[in-house]
Amino acid sequence: MKKILFRLKFYTVTLIRLVYSFLKGGESCVVCGNSCLLIPVCKSCRKEAFRVTTSNDRCEHCGKVLISTKETCLECRENPVLVSTDYTMPLFSYRLWNKELLYLWKMKSVRALSGFFALKVAVGLKELGVEFIVPVPPRKGKIAKNGWDQIDELCSILENVYGFGVLKLLERTSKKQQKKLDRNERLQTIESAYVMKSDREIEKTLKRGGGCLPGEVCIIDDVCTTGSTLECCAKLLKQYGIKRVGALTLFIVD
Repeated sequence: MKKILFRLKFYTVTLIRLVYSFLKGGESCVVCGNSCLLIPVCKSCRKEAFRVTTSNDRCEHCGKVLISTKETCLECRENPVLVSTDYTMPLFSYRLWNKELLYLWKMKSVRALSGFFALKVAVGLKELGVEFIVPVPPRKGKIAKNGWDQIDELCSILENVYGFGVLKLLERTSKKQQKKLDRNERLQTIESAYVMKSDREIEKTLKRGGGCLPGEVCIIDDVCTTGSTLECCAKLLKQYGIKRVGALTLFIVD
């Protein structure tokens, strides 16, 4: 019943947004500039610029584009950050129009993009063969202050529209924004930024997924910068008993 109500609300809100977008004259595609409706990406550019594929030209650990024929990038060979993370699948590079899209979604609250991004993430998760996902939790008070969190909303769509199991096992203790820190500062502070939820809360969460701790989960986040957030979350999940932990992000800074 919960999923039915969510879908009804989701499709109703999407229809209302579509009508509103039409009445105000539509949107301009951030890629080509052509007119479109609802989200600022036209139908043609969705197919060409946002095609989700499992690429073998990225590092098998961090997901960054390789500049050699080796399966692991130089940084991961010499100074790896992702040790507990078994794999990382970024969908797109954080460049050009992708920067603008993420800005519109996160900072301007263009929530119509949530459905678009959820579709792309769902395709990636199906290629990975993953059933359960763990969202990177928001800063404390963010949802109360802003009314929503982009990853929380994304995962709600993935759960109720696409059928993935969402396990909210982590919580964030730090209120400081990671984007304001450089790589060394991120690595120094990230260890204390996230923790597992209490056993009671985890038990309640697991009941929604059948009551057992799954053998594999995939962490979901919007952008991978240094990989420190993903690694911290993966380390906590593995210490709790999950054997295989991967990560999927919409974008990667490479």
